[in-house]
Amino acid sequence: MDMGQPRKKTHRPDGRAKPGERSSARSPDAEIAVRDFAAVAPGLTPGVYNYCDRWCARCPLTARCLVFRTDQQQRSAAGQTAADASKERFWDGIALCFATAIQLIRRDAKIHGIDLDSPELQDELQHEERRRRTAAARVGGILRRTSTAYWKGGGRLLKALPATLDKTSALLETEVRLGVGNPRATVEEISEALEVVQWYLLFIEVKLRRAVNSYVDEQRDGIDGTARDSDGSAKVALVAIDRSLAAWARLREHFAAEHGDAILDLLVLLERLRRSTEAKFPNARAFQRPGFD
Repeated sequence: MDMGQPRKKTHRPDGRAKPGERSSARSPDAEIAVRDFAAVAPGLTPGVYNYCDRWCARCPLTARCLVFRTDQQQRSAAGQTAADASKERFWDGIALCFATAIQLIRRDAKIHGIDLDSPELQDELQHEERRRRTAAARVGGILRRTSTAYWKGGGRLLKALPATLDKTSALLETEVRLGVGNPRATVEEISEALEVVQWYLLFIEVKLRRAVNSYVDEQRDGIDGTARDSDGSAKVALVAIDRSLAAWARLREHFAAEHGDAILDLLVLLERLRRSTEAKFPNARAFQRPGFD
């Protein structure tokens, strides 16, 4: 075998090495090439990822999502699985995402003749960000305060639940031994409800912040019409609120004795948040999310 010259690597249009070749970490430019290649692939729903709940494991539209597809391609190229979250290459992937985003912004800015390194532009951006924060605090103050109170209260309760879950588990084991009740269904219901409240605990505030920021920008730019990002972001926040309300209500049925009052407080906060969001974004419920509605 001739070992004198290294074998030249060639890559497919999607940026991955050909079968049999050893893949290496991609550069931001290579990652952009992958995304550009995937964006024109058939079967995708444009913008389906903009107003989803990021729960890919439960999403029926992953086959039509550009973000999911490119993420899977990136994992495959790196030999990475979902279980690698604690490994160094997972964080390398996060760094690559940020670097790619910056590169994409610079590419688009160059296309439009914008110098992102201009001192004048930097001053203008800082001034605009201060103005946006002030406006967002004024417009979305009640949403921010209520959503923050919710996730803090929910977080405290979730930390207190393990002891109660141990007692519940012991009771269910007794039911199994005695052959009474339906312990399997109870376990599934509690597990499902816990997964839902945990997934959406911080998600709601994040989406409401985006909705408020988009609303401020839309008011500044005079954007009109029904398909507004503020409404879309508020819509997915409302979906998360609805599901969280239902999940906490189910948990209260099982843990009324130990945590009934605490869960009721959370339900009151969520209901207040739902009404405030609907009042601030009256068109949100009617927003048509690509692929979902």
